[in-house]
Amino acid sequence: MDALHPEEARVKEGEYPSNEHPLETAWTFWFDRKSGDRRESDAYVEGLKQAGTFNTVEGFYRHYSHCVRPNELPPNVNVHLFRKGYKPMWEEFPDGGCWILRIKKKSARNHLGQLWEALVMACIGELFEVPDVVGCVLSTRYKDDIISIWNYSNATNPQVRFRICEKFREILGLNLSTVVQYKEHMGSMQDGSTYRNARSYTFSVTPSTEPADAAALASGLSDQILPPAATGEHAAPPAAAEEATSKKTEETEKK
Repeated sequence: MDALHPEEARVKEGEYPSNEHPLETAWTFWFDRKSGDRRESDAYVEGLKQAGTFNTVEGFYRHYSHCVRPNELPPNVNVHLFRKGYKPMWEEFPDGGCWILRIKKKSARNHLGQLWEALVMACIGELFEVPDVVGCVLSTRYKDDIISIWNYSNATNPQVRFRICEKFREILGLNLSTVVQYKEHMGSMQDGSTYRNARSYTFSVTPSTEPADAAALASGLSDQILPPAATGEHAAPPAAAEEATSKKTEETEKK
């Protein structure tokens, strides 16, 4: 595990029962309710609650078995899973950001649960294969539910986030035409929202380092995520796509 993570997160010999299977780092569940302007960091911290920390596979299941399932959560709740020593706050990772997947409310609610569980298991099992992954978040909202994966920094190697994005697609079984979004935490600190004004991407049909900018195209699984904008390989030029998605995102966030 890379040195960027807090020393307290690393699981060391003797810190776990000998009959259990240790993880590379310990993880903590957090939760909060969406309220007010997130730029008020003191108020946000006050509303942020720890729900438990674990450092083994068995410890994870002990905690996870007591978690409320996504389909039972009320709107405007955030569930966070982050490496021990980190808080789910933009200020902790000012050079980082998060990949975002929006899921339609009209899709089957157990679909959200399946995606969230797959993402959680991938994080604690280090399936992203890069230490830059620091946590994941489930956010329930009135119009869309959202899951996101956070990365530590884009400063040293900006391409790492796109490797994370490709793994995100692979782990969740998303179609190449599925729309995902990326939001830098610096932007979130300026506009007070993790999800508003996020930049939209689809995955290129031809493998490349970076997903392609595009408007929403949907088929199969992506029908349950965002509606189709048009037919064809790309629905609109990148500039038009970003403008259209920005308007859609702003409407979603106005609650």
